[in-house]
Amino acid sequence: METVQINWDNKEHKLNVVLSGRLDAATAPDAEKKILSFLEGRENAACTVDVEKLGYISSAGLRVLLDLKKYCDDMKIVNVSLDIYDILTMTGFTKFIDVERRIRKMREPVPGDLISKGEDSILYRSTSDLAVRVFDKDLSLAEVQRRLKLSKAAVSHGIPTPIAFEIVTCGDAYGILYERTGGKTLADIWKERPDAMQDEIKILSELVHMMHSTVIEKTELPDFAGKTLEELKGNTEMNVDKKQALMQLISRLPAADDFAIGNLRLSNVMVNDGRFMFMDLTRCGRGNPILDLQAAISAMFADGHGAFWKKFFARYTLKMEEDKKKLLERLLDPAIRPWWY
Repeated sequence: METVQINWDNKEHKLNVVLSGRLDAATAPDAEKKILSFLEGRENAACTVDVEKLGYISSAGLRVLLDLKKYCDDMKIVNVSLDIYDILTMTGFTKFIDVERRIRKMREPVPGDLISKGEDSILYRSTSDLAVRVFDKDLSLAEVQRRLKLSKAAVSHGIPTPIAFEIVTCGDAYGILYERTGGKTLADIWKERPDAMQDEIKILSELVHMMHSTVIEKTELPDFAGKTLEELKGNTEMNVDKKQALMQLISRLPAADDFAIGNLRLSNVMVNDGRFMFMDLTRCGRGNPILDLQAAISAMFADGHGAFWKKFFARYTLKMEEDKKKLLERLLDPAIRPWWY
């Protein structure tokens, strides 16, 4: 097996390098010679180094990567195993080279592993302490990577959501591996005892207030208002006049950088021994909390949980400033409510 295979993508002006076997003192000199000779006359080239089949790398092999970086400022190392990734991290290479871990393959879940269903994903039990959210097959890797980034940003701000670990594949679909949390969803609890949920409503209200008071940097999460307006523009089922009125109100909302949940529905909140966890925050963002509440009432009524919303809303607005309360009530005006009211 050759240690290095090289091809040149003339259209992308990019060098593709595949490393296999061992890159050590015995193989590194020849590999470096081949790579650098290929780069002659190809200044400022981009480079992708695929190490999926690389089993070992020594300091001599690291020197090959370091010298290659000098020629290719735009350099990426992909399909990195855990062992190789640890070496690259310990030696500081991940600080100046874009390194992508190899996507782990997991067994396809069975129906009995199901925990809950989302808009475009299903959460399954994986092990005793892990769960995997499997996305629809048409969801791209780039979109799943974006969602993993959102989940990690939420955790870093103390938002109660399962810790996200890595992207995996389950059959033909991508997934994200999370810590597993037990318990029941609020939707299940509401179904069991709709007249005895005062404690849950109080806790959820205080929790949502806390989340809506968490300020997010502009670079960390997407603009929730902008995303909502884009979705409204593409909505063909909503009355045109109502849609225009709603879009105008959203556009006039005061700007804010508070955390927006984006998926405040009962099926998305897991409760275990009084601990509440938001299972799916892939629609989260930053913006005015009023807009997040408007999205919440739409979701809850669509799910048949309008009675819960009324109790939650009454509790939540106890701590709401009067001007914000009036603005929210305007957003919920029957004249501009979405079509399902």
